[in-house]
Amino acid sequence: MSTLYGGAVNTAAPSLAIISPVKDFLFFFASALVVLVAWFASSVMHVDGYTILATVAVVSNGPHLVSTWTRVYFDPKAWRAQPIATVGIPLVIFTLVLFANWKLQSFGPRVLNSVILYWATWHFVAQNWGILRIYQRKSGEPVTSWAQKLERPLLLLIVLFCISHRLYTGPRVLFGVEVFYPPLPRALVLGLLAPIFFLLGSLLFARVRERSQPWAKASWLRLAFIACSFLGFFVPFQLITSDDTSAFAAAACWHGFQYLGMVRHYNLNAWKGGVSGEAKVISWLSQPGWTRGFLYWALLMSLAGAVYVVVFALSLVTSWNFYTWAGVIWVSLTLSHYWIDGVIWKLRRPETAARVGIADSLSAGG
Repeated sequence: MSTLYGGAVNTAAPSLAIISPVKDFLFFFASALVVLVAWFASSVMHVDGYTILATVAVVSNGPHLVSTWTRVYFDPKAWRAQPIATVGIPLVIFTLVLFANWKLQSFGPRVLNSVILYWATWHFVAQNWGILRIYQRKSGEPVTSWAQKLERPLLLLIVLFCISHRLYTGPRVLFGVEVFYPPLPRALVLGLLAPIFFLLGSLLFARVRERSQPWAKASWLRLAFIACSFLGFFVPFQLITSDDTSAFAAAACWHGFQYLGMVRHYNLNAWKGGVSGEAKVISWLSQPGWTRGFLYWALLMSLAGAVYVVVFALSLVTSWNFYTWAGVIWVSLTLSHYWIDGVIWKLRRPETAARVGIADSLSAGG
């Protein structure tokens, strides 16, 4: 790829896909459709919310949480480089969650659920922005393009409107517990639509005007991704209003599929040089081929299953039952996942950029 950022000459990357056209479509675009499946199951078929949540835990959320372990803990170099962030802080989070459930009674779960709701929303949109950022870098579009600069505020405002409208109309609960929320005036919530439509109109105008540029095709791809992001947030926050558990499960399922695709892509790039003696398991599983891919998925399922074995064992030797321990462990893993992801996914780091496929564009000035 030859790119001159800030100049007049740009040529698009040989492939605009992050993984491959088919896998990109499945993991980053079609994955948003799972929120409609959850909506249909909850609102039309009236499936119990915890049944939907359990299904999501098996097919998406559980594997996505433990896939972080393959990215960090299965590579000694990764966690040893940041031991406080990757080991110390998760232990602190577990201690705080344990204390909240043990000593704070009803107040503790309300605090934890509030943290999960707002942090999850930011975590989900940050992941979408990260994927959008990678597409931007691979497109060859100059970073000086003002149209490109409109994409991030548009994405953030869309999500802000979705959650603000939910907090305004209610229900303001997560897993049956009311969260802490600010009183939002109707004018403020609906007022967010004005900048959203302004940004969208400006972006569409710019893209039509730039239709002859080398990066034009990629720019429409990114608009399609923003549309998928809108669907992924709008359905849980606006359409699944009778069951907060199903709403969260819908968003988590979509997010999980995105994440599974990205981590697998990262691991394949990280160990494309062959099996490493320092990280034998993950480097071996990250070699090309369907067999390794199947075994990698089996590892994720086994790790997720092992968590429930630990939960069951704790319920046998303590006064807390299985469901209490499941809540403590799940919340701890979820919040630790949010924290660790904020630490490890920094595209400005050359190694991370190389392993997601944008090292060339970053070194060129992007």
